[in-house]
Formats: sequence, structure tokens, C-alpha cells
Amino acid sequence: MMKAVSVALALGLALAPAMATAAPGHPVASAAAPLQVKGAQQFDLEAVDGRAYRIFVSVPDKPAPPAGYGVLYVLDGNAMFLTAMETVRAMERRPDVPRDLATVVVGIGYPDGVDVGVARTLDLTPPGSGSPRVTAASGGADAFLDFIEGTLKPRIGALAPVDPARQALFGHSFGGLFVLHSMLRKPDAFAVRIAASPSIWFDRGDIARRLADTLAARPPQAAPLKLLLTAGEYEQALSPLAYSRPNVAKLALLQKERAQVDSSRALATALAGRTAVDARFDEIAGEDHGTVIPAAISRAVSFLLMPQLQVPPVPTAAAYWQMTPEQRYDLRMWVRQLPDRQRIPWLTGLRDTLHDGLSKEQVQTLHDERNRMDAEQGSKPHEVNAPAH
Repeated sequence: MMKAVSVALALGLALAPAMATAAPGHPVASAAAPLQVKGAQQFDLEAVDGRAYRIFVSVPDKPAPPAGYGVLYVLDGNAMFLTAMETVRAMERRPDVPRDLATVVVGIGYPDGVDVGVARTLDLTPPGSGSPRVTAASGGADAFLDFIEGTLKPRIGALAPVDPARQALFGHSFGGLFVLHSMLRKPDAFAVRIAASPSIWFDRGDIARRLADTLAARPPQAAPLKLLLTAGEYEQALSPLAYSRPNVAKLALLQKERAQVDSSRALATALAGRTAVDARFDEIAGEDHGTVIPAAISRAVSFLLMPQLQVPPVPTAAAYWQMTPEQRYDLRMWVRQLPDRQRIPWLTGLRDTLHDGLSKEQVQTLHDERNRMDAEQGSKPHEVNAPAH
């Protein structure tokens, strides 16, 4: 296993090597040093087609679990690796996260001198996709996925023992589109995927249809897959900050055309309804396409690391009636966090149990209590719950 080391990360930080003259009674300032990140390293890796990538890696300073470390691969690593690394380490320190949980974080970026905008457009977009608004070459996602699977993963496995069953992939914007494409082309490459603000519009929305069709035919005995889609509240509506910018009308039209929020929510709904994939959508309040990135990384790490929520047993009518209002509220909040495929059957079972075991007056009392406590706590039920008979 690779030992934790401190290495310089060339992430475009301008550190000035200036010396300061000491004022009376103050020590002389030392020369500025390159940024050091404990336990991290970087190296360049070449794909079979000769394209070079800069890889950032952080290995935990605690022993690997018996099955090996989990691995979180982060696209756009030049910009997002450090945020992802610190978020993972902070999450792993939580008391409600298993103590032996440890995760390698891998950022996939580009060496100095590479035009990142051009390079990522090629690497992160599926073959045949495109938009007249984007002039850079596109469609290289298959080759990039082959690089990750055939070159990068073996290199990471040589650095530290890893658990093949705990591999995750995070990407934002075009990176989110690539995450979805990887699920279509190689669904078992990652057990967990997070597509933040995915550019579904760039593939003319076709990837959503093909993904739902393909995963619906997945064998029942196949390994379980998890997908989190996120988007910022202001990715499809003008942020208050946008009104001070030029070309506001053009920006509003662009946001409407791309439908980042609606397309992501629709895909999560389609996958949850037609496939065995644990697919969820989170709309992140107050954020636009650029500002949402740190919050999306936080949601991604929580989705990856936090213990899975167990489905509680449906109580009997008598047991539910004997609970305190606070106990009933806590149980409802627990159930509301479950994915639709678990939450809706549970609520259907509870509804039938209460209607069979309680009087109409008691059922109405519980209904009024739920509305009152939701109003007091600022919570609300999902739009889709137990279907009506």
C-alpha cells in the first residue's frame, strides 16, 4: 500500500516567492513554498491514442478495509479534485459513518498547456452528440471511457488495494453527460454514479431514452446500481445575479432550451419507474450551473458514503395510533427519505392498515396532525405518494 506523502499539486495556483523586510519586533517572512497536500500525489498518464491526462490521487492514511478501499473518480480533476478530497475526508470523520470506511479519491484532469475546454468537450461527449452552439470537436467519450477502464483503473489498483465493488464516478455538466454515457455503455464499471447538472441537451435528449431502455433489460441477478442526478434551482430559471449581466434574454432562452432541471428529474423518474436502478434527483436550492458545483460534490459524497437507509416495518394500526405525534412525525420523515420504489409501497401498506384498523374519525385526526406538523416544521410530503383506490 502506498504510504501517505506530501507532494506539490500544480493546480494553477500562483504562489509568489516574495521576501518581506521585517518590521521592528517582527520575524522575517519566509519565502513562499509550493502548496503541499498530505497523502496526495499527481502524475501524468498517457492513453493508447497518445493523449495525456494529469491524475490526482489521495489515499487514506488508515488501513484499507478487508475488501479494499472504495474509489471515487472525479472528472475535471484540475478544478474539482481538492474539493472532492476534502469533502470525502470530512464525511469519513462523521460518527455515523462506519469507522473502517476509507476511500481513495482520483481526479482526472489535463497537463499544463492543454486547452481544457477543447479537451473536455471531446472526452466527455458521446459519439454522435453535438450542438450548433458548440464548435469544438466532440464525440470522444468511448475512447475516454476505455482509458479509464483499461489504463487508469489498473494504475490506481497498483497504488493501493481497492474494492472493485465500491467504485464511483462523479461528473458535472459535460462530465454529468459522460457519467450517463458510461452507464449506458459499461453499466458495471461503477456501482455508484453522480451526474451533476448533466448536459442531456447536448445529446438531444436521446441518451435518456436509450439509458432507460437499456437498463430496463438488465438481468435481475445483475449487481445493483445507484445513480444520483442533481441540478441547481437557477439552472432553468434566471438567478437574481443574472439580472446584472448583459444578454439576459439570451441567457434565459439558453436555460429554457437546455432544461437542466426538468431533464434530470424526468430521467430519474423514468429510471426509478422502469428499472432496478436506485435513481434519485436532488434540486439544489439557490444555485446556478456554476455555483452548484461544491454543493453537488457534497451531495455526491453523502450519496456514496452515508449508510443506506433501512426500510422500517409498517406498524399495525393500533401501534401507530399509540405513538406520540412526535414519534409519528419522525417515522414519516424517515420514510420520506426512501426512494420511490420503497417509499410508495410502504405508504400504501400504512394507508390500507389504518383504514382497516381505525375509525374514520381516527384516520381524519391523523391526517390533520400530519398537516399541522408539516406546517410547523416546514416539511411537506412528496407529490407522488400512495396511489388512491
